[in-house]
Amino acid sequence: MHADAILELRNLKAGYATNAGFVRAVDDVSLTLHRGEFLGIAGESGCGKSTLAYSIMRLLRDNARIESGSIIFDGTDITSLDEKAMNEYRWTRMAMVFQSAMNALNPVLSVEEQLVDAVLAHKQVTRADAKKTAMEMLELVDINPERIASYPHQLSGGMRQRVMIAMALLLKPDLLIMDEPTTALDVVVQRSILQKIEELRRIFGFSVIFITHDLSLLVEISDSLAIMYAGKICEYGPSREVYASPDHPYTKGLMNAFPTLTGPISRMGGIEGQAPSLLSPPPGCRFAPRCSVAIDACTKEVPLLQVTSPGRLCACRLCGGNHE
Repeated sequence: MHADAILELRNLKAGYATNAGFVRAVDDVSLTLHRGEFLGIAGESGCGKSTLAYSIMRLLRDNARIESGSIIFDGTDITSLDEKAMNEYRWTRMAMVFQSAMNALNPVLSVEEQLVDAVLAHKQVTRADAKKTAMEMLELVDINPERIASYPHQLSGGMRQRVMIAMALLLKPDLLIMDEPTTALDVVVQRSILQKIEELRRIFGFSVIFITHDLSLLVEISDSLAIMYAGKICEYGPSREVYASPDHPYTKGLMNAFPTLTGPISRMGGIEGQAPSLLSPPPGCRFAPRCSVAIDACTKEVPLLQVTSPGRLCACRLCGGNHE
């Protein structure tokens, strides 16, 4: 494991058992997250982003499971831990803000009850000390501590989202995973929440994995960017470099799918077709059926992530100018 790495995924495979077969939503994914790093993971809906997040937290349930691979967190392979040992990690060492998080609060309990109970579940402190911790964290996410007595329905969507972020950070974890936490919010609130996360990261020094389908959210705030397609990482690198000069045809398609905020008005592009079934993905490159520059060899051999320049990885036969 890298000396400054907090998390390392090695050949991780995870998915869902169905009557038709095993749907491998995460297929042979390897990633390294450094301490204090902000990693953005982007891709279309259904590409495996959320499954990856739940796998890291060991929260897969029912028909879902980690099939193989390793999740090394701060030197320990947490895939081998039993549930009791894993509970020692969740929320204290790693925490998660879930998709539609602002609707995850219990509507019949006050904010105080929910935050205080979260502290008491993991720390041996008095209720008064737990409340003090909760109020301090609310203040850090720009919520008046007096609102601790409020119920969820008395808060706006943005405030509820901030409460969920406060809850995730109550115990000062080393890793914060955010699974599309701003999807239901307007763009102004989205940006303010992202700025707040970045501010808190500087204060506490935790690492962030931010998962979204909206690349434009990640470009300015994330250090590194991983692009997922059909269960695999197809491109990885420093965010600004990936944005300025994407290597993979899929990344280029994603970049063309959202408008620029400055410069001349131009026609937005898109990616024709649809993502393949993860139950029976096509041979070779999974993006090949939708790729405008695919060659015959692309449909025969699965491309591996290759170094295209310092810090840049791409899984495409045409990446880095290696045309045949």
